[in-house]
This record gives sequence, C-alpha cells and structure tokens, in this order.
Amino acid sequence: MTTQTSTRRPRTVRVLALLALVVIVAAGCSRARVHTTVLASDDYDGRDNGTAGSLASQHYIVTVLKSYGAVGLDTTKTGDDAYRQTFPGPGTNILGLIRGKDLPNEYVIVGGHYDHLGHSCTDKVHDGDTVCNGATDNAAGAAATLEVGRALASIPGGPHRSVIVALWDREEDGLLGSQYYTQHPLVPNANVVAYVNFDIQGANLLPSLRSTSFAVGAETGGTRLTAAVQTAVGSTLDTHLVSSIFGQGRSDYVNFTGVGIPNVFFSDSTGPCYHTTKDDATVVDWGKLDKQVAIATALTKDLVAGARPTFVGTTPLATFADAVALNDVVNTSVVDIGRFTASQQSQLMAFKNLLNQTVADGAANFDTNDIPPLLNGAVNAVNLLTSGTCDGFLAP
Repeated sequence: MTTQTSTRRPRTVRVLALLALVVIVAAGCSRARVHTTVLASDDYDGRDNGTAGSLASQHYIVTVLKSYGAVGLDTTKTGDDAYRQTFPGPGTNILGLIRGKDLPNEYVIVGGHYDHLGHSCTDKVHDGDTVCNGATDNAAGAAATLEVGRALASIPGGPHRSVIVALWDREEDGLLGSQYYTQHPLVPNANVVAYVNFDIQGANLLPSLRSTSFAVGAETGGTRLTAAVQTAVGSTLDTHLVSSIFGQGRSDYVNFTGVGIPNVFFSDSTGPCYHTTKDDATVVDWGKLDKQVAIATALTKDLVAGARPTFVGTTPLATFADAVALNDVVNTSVVDIGRFTASQQSQLMAFKNLLNQTVADGAANFDTNDIPPLLNGAVNAVNLLTSGTCDGFLAP
C-alpha cells in the first residue's frame, strides 16, 4: 500500500490529553471512549504507518501507558524509545510492561493494532471525506488494550504474572507489526502464557445484533482458556466462542498461533462501516465497548493469576459448537433481512437453513462433510454484512 504523508498537522498530544481529561471529568465518559475518540479523530489523519498521524498516535499511547506506570519493554533503550520497537516498512510497535510481583518472567500479552489506512479506504457516500478514521477498526481495540492494561496495573501490589500491553503497527498491511514482534520477541515466546487480541470493538453488524460479539480461537489454549473465556463472558454480552478458522486469519492473533502461544481474538466482525471513511467515533457503541473491556479485564486477571493454558496446535477446523453459535447469530439476525437485496436475502436464508438442519441433526452426526459448507457459508455471510450504508445501528 502506498504511504500517504499528510500535510495536516495534528494537534499536540499534550492538548489532546488535556481535552481527554476534561471530557472524563465533565461528562463521566469511560476512558475507553476517550482513547477511541482521540485516536479516531481527523487530527490523527487515519494513523497510517510512517505519517505524522501515526507518530501522534504513538505519543498518545506512550503517554497513556506512562500514566498508569507501565514501563517500556525494551530494556536496552531509555525514555520513550524504550516503548518503541521499530521495524522495516517503516513501522513502530508500542510495548509497555507491567511487572509481575510473583512470576515476573511469565507474561500475558494484551494487544491490538493502532494503525489504520490513512486515506486508502472507501468513501461510501462520496461526500469528499478522505480520512479513514478507523474508530471501530481499531481505535476502539487499541483503547480496550490500554484500559485492560490499566486494570492490571491497579492490582494491589501488582499482578501475579507480568503483563505486556502491545499496540501493533502495520496490521492493515498484512499483520506485519505482530509478525515482526513474534519473530523478534523482547521476552522469550516460551515465557508467554497467553495472548489476548482486540480487533474491531464497539461495532454492531445489524440492529438485531447489538448485543452480539465473538471470541475467536480460545481452543488454542485447550479447555483451560476456553473455560476462562466462557467464565469472563458470563452474562455481560452475548459473546459467541468460535474456532480460529472463523477469524479468517485476518488479525494479529494468527502470528501468536504460529509460534505456539495460546490466544483468543475478541471481535465484532466486519459490518458496513468496515474500511470506509464513515468508520468514525459517531458509529461506536460505547456501552458495548465498555462491556467488552470488562470481559477482557476479567479474562486477563484470570490468566495473570491462575493456571497456565497449554497450547493446542491441532484441533478440528470447525466443530458442532461452531454451528450452534452461528445458528444462533443468523436466526437472531433474520428480522433485519429486509436490509439486504433479494439475491443477498436468498444467500442468507440458504445459510440459515443449512445451519438449522446441521444443528437439528445433532452433535453425533456432525462430521468432516459438514465443515466445508459451514466455512463457505460463514465467509459469504461476512462478505454480505459489509454491504450497505455505514450505520452504527445504535440503540434508540
């Protein structure tokens, strides 16, 4: 992707941080909302790597990390440079450390990408807006990462294990930031207990799916991680656990799977605002985002304090449980089918019927022949959901 250098000069981080504090005090907004609004503002110009907007994002993120005591992960550097891992491209990962009190050499990594597309996305309504703000993708995910880190830093005496708060660059260019880190880790990969990933948070696919979200790939940590995710989710939000394949390899979690680190990927999937200039702070569901931060905070506290998951490298591509989860989502969404074209409605109904029949047949009859149509249907459904006018589908 061609890097576009902005001629717009972003406001200083100091001014934005002051504005953030004013918003928190005056309106009672969550910090996750503040971080998202700042990072997704036009002043950050789409956060493309190698631009002034990216540099401003880095400064803001480091300022937040320092505010709750996270130190730079790279002990060979000093000052703000200790938070930065630069790599060819150019690219810059931001990495903060919250030192564990009992097992300081074991780590849980919490991460999400902070980069976006600059000016290289779609203007769906052709109103001349050229800034790809990336509010749900992934300013909100970066905000969740920062706030989970804050919660872990606030544990009296410090967390049991160490926590790395990671903000990846160049995810939009092919997951390059997390790929570079996993190939050039600043702590041994073998010492990482688990990785928790955020990519697209606070987003709604349809009005009927305002309470729906996904946790992808927990099976990489076996029953320990799967159970921990289920417990953390509880009744907070209708978060469906699905196998790694349903993430379609489209976020940073895959690089951790590649080096044998258990992981889970929290996502709201891709709706009609995905990679458009309309993915602004105005479409973020703030209540949903706060619930997602609460879920991830509970999970991460469990992983920091509890038993270590064991990486499971060989699992079925898809399972009967995946069919049940997708069946629930699709059946819930049918009330909104009128938002799609006749052809799209036909495709969605065919997938609904497939899922209904698969679930009706029962777990005992689920076999490898059920997997290809399940995967193909899911891919097609995700593609269809990106169509239409960008709308946050926020509750009235």
